[in-house]
Amino acid sequence: MKHDVTPDLKKYGWHSDLMDIPQQYWCKIIRILTDKGLIVGFSVLTTKDGVQIQAKPPIEITYEGREFLRENSGMKKAKAFCGETFEILLSAAIGIII
Repeated sequence: MKHDVTPDLKKYGWHSDLMDIPQQYWCKIIRILTDKGLIVGFSVLTTKDGVQIQAKPPIEITYEGREFLRENSGMKKAKAFCGETFEILLSAAIGIII
């Protein structure tokens, strides 16, 4: 948000420029992040075929989501391991959602 970046699912979706993971796995991640109030901008639908996600822009990370990224012990370990790269990735994640 600081960088005035509009999230682009072509970059951050389940089959995107940055990752290629199973669609149902991506949907579960989005459902968890949405349920915990860490992101907004998605509708989560549970069907007989599994979880389906619909984007409802604007897609944004919430204040709670930003705090989670800053304070979570796992994220702190990732930051220590990755160094400056983590800050770059975090800036990209905050731009999407994430």
